[in-house]
Amino acid sequence: MSTSRAGSARLRDLRPMLAVRDLPGEVRFYVERLGFNCRAMHGDPPVWAEVERDGVSIMLNAPPRELVERDVPRRSRDYQVYYVGVDDVTALHAEFRSRGATVSELRVACYGMKEIEVRDSEDHWLWFGAPTDEAPTRME
Repeated sequence: MSTSRAGSARLRDLRPMLAVRDLPGEVRFYVERLGFNCRAMHGDPPVWAEVERDGVSIMLNAPPRELVERDVPRRSRDYQVYYVGVDDVTALHAEFRSRGATVSELRVACYGMKEIEVRDSEDHWLWFGAPTDEAPTRME
């Protein structure tokens, strides 16, 4: 793998934009259940928002509901994972549970990450993990 770059421009961050059917409801989920802040919301009714926590941002957009339901079926979200690195996944797990989020049990993956999974209110799949030297509890 080459580490050289043709230009001097550097990538700074990645902010996924997720299509949602109920933008205010999705923002509420991220704020109330996952502890994000709503940095911006635009439109009347709202068609775009950005939620942020600890420098991690996720943008949400609301195309016409019928198009999201037709073009982005919930089942397709089983093939997309948004993975967020954290410094203390055990504490985050406890926090999410205390906020009423449905969160998986803690596990240690064979690739050296201690992690949890959460599905947001529109079924986007979020994983949160931290490197660990603990023995794997899951081999897949």
